[in-house]
This record gives sequence, structure tokens and C-alpha cells, in this order.
Amino acid sequence: MEAGEEMAGVELSEESLPDFHERFLGFEDGVVSRISIVLPRDGNAGRTVEVEVQAMEETSPGGEGGRAQQVEWRLVRIAMHGIDAYRLTETHRYPLQVLSDGLKIGFAGGFFVLDLDPGPDEWSARAIHDTANSYSKQYVVSQRCSFEVLDGPFI
Repeated sequence: MEAGEEMAGVELSEESLPDFHERFLGFEDGVVSRISIVLPRDGNAGRTVEVEVQAMEETSPGGEGGRAQQVEWRLVRIAMHGIDAYRLTETHRYPLQVLSDGLKIGFAGGFFVLDLDPGPDEWSARAIHDTANSYSKQYVVSQRCSFEVLDGPFI
């Protein structure tokens, strides 16, 4: 992707976030297969972080009549546009590839917050900047957020 080039996709809004998380089962046990960071010199507007996650998509809910929930693996590309802040670290103590606790995207203070390490406890988008918080070691804060769903390739 060239500097300033916009990715095609579905724009997320504060209101659409719960459905997005539900559709991909909270991204629990998802696998990060690529992270791309674009930092052009022309300010925050063109700054973009893309995260590709292999995740399960609910294709048919379970429920009545003992029907089993149907899921399929998808490659979900999440693009954070107009980056305000980010922290993406990987150590033995804080691995980045497998999202054991899933991921969270929230909206706070006029910004989207993508947290790749939300932890198992109650989560708030505002907690990203809480220095006492033991989670939020891997996050992106942006003005806009979009996503697209691909069939692969998977790693």
C-alpha cells in the first residue's frame, strides 16, 4: 500500500463494534499473520496500521433443535487510519501472534482503540493509557477503523 492510499473495506462505527466482535467470536484464539505500519511524513491523517488476523467467523448460530454453531476460518484485515498512538511489542512474556484472549476494538474520546491483548478481565477502551493496567501492551489508537474479510491465504 502506498502512502496516502486507502484500503477498500467496511468502515466501523461505535455502534457497529458489538456486531463486529460477535461476528468473529471476539477473535478468541485468532492468529495474527501480518502487521503493516505506514508512517508518511505528511502528518497523522495518512498514518495507517493494518493487522491481518486469522479468525473464526460465525456462519450459522447454534441453538434451537440442538443445532451446532457453524464457523469458518477467515482472514480479517483490520485497518486503523489516522494513527494517534500505537504500541506493538512482542517478547516471550507478551507474545503477539496468538490472541488467546481475542482482541477488542472500542471507541473512547473520539478515537478507535484496537487492543491486541485485552486480557480476560473487564475491558475499557480508556484503559489503554492506564499505566497501572497490566494489559494493553499491544494497541493502536486511530481516528478511523475499517475491515475487510478475505478467504486467505492462511499460514
